[in-house]
Amino acid sequence: MSGTEAAACCARFYEQDWVRAVLGDSFHPGGVELSARLVAALAVPPGARALDVACGIGTTTRLMADAHGLTAFGVDASEANVARAQVLAGAPLRAPAVFATGTAEALPFADCTFDAVVCECAVSTFAEQPRAVAEFARVLKPGGAVGISDMVVEGALPADVAGLVAPWTCLSGARSAVETQRLFLDAGLVAVGYADETAALRELVVDLKRKLLTAGLARAVAQVPGLEALDVGGLRDLLNRAAALVDAGTVQYARFWFAKGRPRFGSARAEPACDPATGCCAGEPRRG
Repeated sequence: MSGTEAAACCARFYEQDWVRAVLGDSFHPGGVELSARLVAALAVPPGARALDVACGIGTTTRLMADAHGLTAFGVDASEANVARAQVLAGAPLRAPAVFATGTAEALPFADCTFDAVVCECAVSTFAEQPRAVAEFARVLKPGGAVGISDMVVEGALPADVAGLVAPWTCLSGARSAVETQRLFLDAGLVAVGYADETAALRELVVDLKRKLLTAGLARAVAQVPGLEALDVGGLRDLLNRAAALVDAGTVQYARFWFAKGRPRFGSARAEPACDPATGCCAGEPRRG
């Protein structure tokens, strides 16, 4: 499966109603609570303009508008997700939330439009990650902030797990923590911070195992290309193996934040830029 095909497969997977029933509205480990930490860490003031890339149905976009008073924009490749996001944004919010269809590799916005860009559990799914991150930098104002959360893989995944799970999850193109930082440094951004969120991933795996029967997860997963042969026992074994990979530190989840030049917001203004080559940020001991 090519990178483009894997990204399209992943996008279609997250559009399905049963996926929302199992994962909720956030589509990533940690849910709204982790999204709140991600946005709060950027310390962008009310009235600033923020972009949510791969916004899904706009849960974090609305959070930025309502809880933080940001003029929030969401962009997603799925027309179905954008249509749903527009409906949900019809409720009264503290600040506007606007949605558009588009891809991360060609964001439909002018240069230097936003004070902040966020992207959750999606960079690893993009077919052209360097191009997408370059787009983040392009639409960001000087001194603006970028916050992402994503899967982190330290070492090689077992071949069967990679073949079954990676193509339709955020593991499809996941990198190590240092490699993730390097991706953003190569786009001209500076690394400001890193936080291990693996506990949220561990909780998600436990929750999926609990929902295995009650949500009809095995029956629904059988509709995913490549997983047709999995019965309840096979899916349980796969989740147990996933849990073991998380416990071993092979598969992790993390938040990263970056800036375009010298950071303009919050405590980041006083912090030196991180360089993963020196062991900063991503080189810290893993905290679960």
